[in-house]
Amino acid sequence: MRSPREAAGRREPTSVNGSDLSGYSIEALVGTGGMAEVYRAVAVAGPEAGRTVAVKRLRPELARDASYVALFAQEAEITRRLRHPGIVEVLETGVAAGTPFIVMEYVDGRNLKQILAQCAARGILLPVDFAAYVAHVVADALAHAHAGRDEAGAPLGIVHCDVSPSNVFISRLGEIKLGDFGVARAAGAAAASPGGAVGKIHYLAPELIRGARPTPASDIFALGAVFFELLTNAPAFPGADVNAVGQRILAGTLRAPSEVRSEVPFELDSMVLRCIAADPAWRFPTAEAFARELATLYDPAVGTPLAIAAVVRGLFGAR
Repeated sequence: MRSPREAAGRREPTSVNGSDLSGYSIEALVGTGGMAEVYRAVAVAGPEAGRTVAVKRLRPELARDASYVALFAQEAEITRRLRHPGIVEVLETGVAAGTPFIVMEYVDGRNLKQILAQCAARGILLPVDFAAYVAHVVADALAHAHAGRDEAGAPLGIVHCDVSPSNVFISRLGEIKLGDFGVARAAGAAAASPGGAVGKIHYLAPELIRGARPTPASDIFALGAVFFELLTNAPAFPGADVNAVGQRILAGTLRAPSEVRSEVPFELDSMVLRCIAADPAWRFPTAEAFARELATLYDPAVGTPLAIAAVVRGLFGAR
């Protein structure tokens, strides 16, 4: 939800060294991960006063580890440069009590992992047009990230590296946002995270499993795997454990979404299979090309925030 101040004009995010979080009233812990904690907070001072925000902090025990601090700083630097309606907006970055933080817009809603779990619990599938529209928005957000440039106009070469249902958020107002650039890096760059971990196995391109460096084609593979799941509520590469899933990906063992859900049209089958092709050269050349083709393949009446919000509200109720 945009505040009146935002409606009047978006400000550039600030990067603050030696700052603190006294300008924010922390309300609740809303998420934890391997590297960071996310809190819901309200800005009590400054240009965003009164706005509900999300404060992401490096876990205190990791703030003493230079490799984790560098990785978190990289996320802050990347995300504060990305200004797109389909990407979670960064408002401020800084360090408080020796711990790096990122202040972001708060997406009041659910992520796709939660939405798909609710569908499974109720024994239903998402509407095909809903799935296609969400995939289109995510592709458009990825296209923006892949084309990102620094202040001098030089390409940043960003690869998200963790496109997955848990990192796509849908607000109560029907906004769709790609978030968590925590393992993002420049195209072709070596793993920056401790241990070299990149992404989640069900969405990991075969070249990454083999140890190659990430490229935009790696994100397109993950996008295809997410799209498959949106259409079928089943993984593109099933398996009982991580090794089994990895072996299916490496073997290029593909199935079309229509093999799981018969009403998926041929055109969407073809797009998914092209995205998850084992050879990166067979995939869409860019996320922009994927978004452009997909834009013609769903009912535009579904592609509105009101329609998206109605589907999510139907799954979870008004809460």
